[in-house]
Amino acid sequence: MEQKISMAQGLTPEFLEELKFKCDIVEVISTYVPLQKKGGRYFGCCPFHNEKTASFCVNQQSAYYHCFGCGASGDVVKFVQEIESVSFVDAVKILAEKANMPMPEFKLDPHYQEKKDRKDVLKQLMRDAARYFRNNLLDETKGREAREYLASRGINDETAKRYGLGLSVDFDSMPAYLRRKGYKLQDLYDCGLVNNIQNPRDAFGNRIIVPIMNGMSEVVAFGGRIFHGETDVAKYKNSTNTTLFDKGRTLYGVNFVKRDKKENGAAYKSLVLVEGYMDVISLGAVGVKNAVAGMGTALTEGQARELKRLVDDVYVCYDGDNAGRHATVKNVEPLLEAGLNVKVISLDDGKDPDETVREGGEEAFIEKMKAALPVIEYKLKLCEDAFDLNTVDGRAKYINAAIRVLKGVGSRAEREVYFERVSSLSRVSISTLEEMLSSGVKAKEEKPKADAEKKENTALDSSRFVINRIMENAKCANLDLVKREWLAHPKHQEIFDYAKSLGDEPFSVGKMYSRVADDPEINQILNINIELNTTQEKGYFEDCLVLLANEYIQGRLEYLKNAYNAMSDQNEKRNAVQEIAVLGKKLKSKSISEKL
Repeated sequence: MEQKISMAQGLTPEFLEELKFKCDIVEVISTYVPLQKKGGRYFGCCPFHNEKTASFCVNQQSAYYHCFGCGASGDVVKFVQEIESVSFVDAVKILAEKANMPMPEFKLDPHYQEKKDRKDVLKQLMRDAARYFRNNLLDETKGREAREYLASRGINDETAKRYGLGLSVDFDSMPAYLRRKGYKLQDLYDCGLVNNIQNPRDAFGNRIIVPIMNGMSEVVAFGGRIFHGETDVAKYKNSTNTTLFDKGRTLYGVNFVKRDKKENGAAYKSLVLVEGYMDVISLGAVGVKNAVAGMGTALTEGQARELKRLVDDVYVCYDGDNAGRHATVKNVEPLLEAGLNVKVISLDDGKDPDETVREGGEEAFIEKMKAALPVIEYKLKLCEDAFDLNTVDGRAKYINAAIRVLKGVGSRAEREVYFERVSSLSRVSISTLEEMLSSGVKAKEEKPKADAEKKENTALDSSRFVINRIMENAKCANLDLVKREWLAHPKHQEIFDYAKSLGDEPFSVGKMYSRVADDPEINQILNINIELNTTQEKGYFEDCLVLLANEYIQGRLEYLKNAYNAMSDQNEKRNAVQEIAVLGKKLKSKSISEKL
């Protein structure tokens, strides 16, 4: 999918290869990770997992990195994508700017430069607006009342500085200030800073201001909160979607998490997903700095994927009311689909994270985190709380609700654990519950590893070694000794095809990433680290080929023998017999050249 999007945007293999040539991988990675040269490679501690011994290797000649500890690998684009937690296209943009290369859109879209210049103006406008609001809050006189209000909520100057909090003092000063700086009213309107051009008043007038930033720490929107105790206006006011801001693509707080990682080496193992930016700020004020928030809409697949780029574990902590519980059930789904491990934090009835930490501090919140439930347990707990289990009608409704929840559980073993709990509470036998569930669920059983699967893994390991040697330009890696159909994985075949297309040109892993779609299997291949001398390596390489050839030949023989009885054409049968005889001889031979 990433490749198709990239090609549509003009990111051709030729463009990517030129970009990677101009952005030396060692120079780029060195800005994030201290590297030490050892032989022809560079080593450092991996930025993608915690380690004390350097197992992160950068190959400058082939332009790729690989960690022998966690298996992370890729080219310079993927490194920037992972370290900055941005999309593939955004990583390319970062490197293109570093290399002073215009993005391909410039060539494809005649209005590209005009659009880019326009966006640059709006981005600068938002930065200037944020500085203006920030200076108001810091002003000894103008910001006193707002600072006192923030302090009453446990938000000190350090926290206000971290999140860039500001202040709008009235409805006219901000538009007038930005006009004096040369911005047009249309610019202010397009950024959502004023509600209309005819009467250009501050859209966030008389409110404490929260700058909303994207993952690159660019101000794209604002939120405003009243602090005078007004009763006739909305408590919060937030930017609507603009040229720079899309609620469905923005997660508040992600930039702070990334900055902590980059500046302080903070490797958060999990994130806390809350409902609003004030929850993030309140949690940050007591030391829980790994919190992020949606923008008041249902969580999108894109937002879930962005979280997955940052961590593997997410705690969902929404308000402890019915609306919060409903939002939790709805928003855990895209998180699970993105492959995240999800737990749900339950707050006291009616409380939100802000109130929880203001009353009990960080300790109270940490205790809630420790008591967090996996998604299925949380959903079952909601079923328990929703019905009166002391009545027959309540238990009947509870059973139906619980069965609907358990239909989402694929593992039979996991379901049986929950069946015991549901059976105990409902007073209905496990067999009856299983019967109710069986009509709509087919269990995904985990089968023990059979001998055939073990054999397949042996072939897979051999195939990985062969491709690894080809990618490393090893002397033993003679492509003429390898047949495509012998290789045990489609990605191996794709890499082999690429290697064949190079002719006499040496294999470059960095260039390969521009031609071959990334896949976890590439990490497995690069993770092979067998120390052999030249003679041993050549022998092992050929042994692997013999195993792969025999696997293929045996499979072909089995197919021909099974198909023979169904053949009616005598010529077809004769050809099958001849091929069986040839393959039989090849199978007996121990020489790889005789198996070709």
